[in-house]
Amino acid sequence: MRIDAHVHYWKPECGFDNRPIKDHEAYRRDFLPRDLEPELAANRIDGVLLVQTAPQTEETDWLIALAEHDAHIVGVTAWVDLGAGHVDFTALCARPKIVGIRAQLRRIADPAFVAGPDVVRNLGVALEAKLGVTILAEPRHYPYVRDVLRKLPAGPITLNHLGLVFPDTDRDAWREAMRAFATRDRLFVQLSGLPFLFGERWRGLQAKAIVDDAFAILGPERLMFASDWPMLTRFATYGDWVRYVDDYLDAHDFAADARDALFSRNVHLANPLLENRS
Repeated sequence: MRIDAHVHYWKPECGFDNRPIKDHEAYRRDFLPRDLEPELAANRIDGVLLVQTAPQTEETDWLIALAEHDAHIVGVTAWVDLGAGHVDFTALCARPKIVGIRAQLRRIADPAFVAGPDVVRNLGVALEAKLGVTILAEPRHYPYVRDVLRKLPAGPITLNHLGLVFPDTDRDAWREAMRAFATRDRLFVQLSGLPFLFGERWRGLQAKAIVDDAFAILGPERLMFASDWPMLTRFATYGDWVRYVDDYLDAHDFAADARDALFSRNVHLANPLLENRS
């Protein structure tokens, strides 16, 4: 089974606090399962993890309702207010197809937010509840994320989109951060985001060097395929990105076990509830 570990669906008329819709007209339309499912079939992707976009429980409710009626959605990564005192995850875990939560750090001005005592405690409670924890962090967050990872109990952590390594990111600092993050057991990084991060240059040598470094530092046992659809659609089609990853694996002669890790096994390891929800 080939899984896309990071997909967004949205409907602007819902009125959620969706930053992409605000930021660019290309995103100001519906992006729903019916739009992606032909692409999934054409590219041999069997299921997707649906990830929150807006920092609102109302959006999470909408995503869960959508997932209940779509067999391709194998799990949902939700939003919770991690800074709001003690969070009880019992009710969330009981909801259909919920497999994880996301700390959407890029939406928060304070780079040290993730290191706050309430946030660290709530991330720990989420891990103890067997939820996968996903972190959307960019370079300004790296030092704080590194420290928090040392404080958290055992459990899977996933870093979105290669750590948001934009073309102007200090590459040495990024590599150092990836090596530090990889010292944590069950730390995973999504192989995704290049079309959004690099724009028209996403097929270029600078972007490819990021992929080369990611495989060298993390290996297929720590990486997982993800598309970040529809964020990539300004610069690539869904099929473009799947073929890019498949062609990279072919060019480097990765064995079947490595491919299975990238497209399936790591997604399950990063989301322990997935086996019971899909």
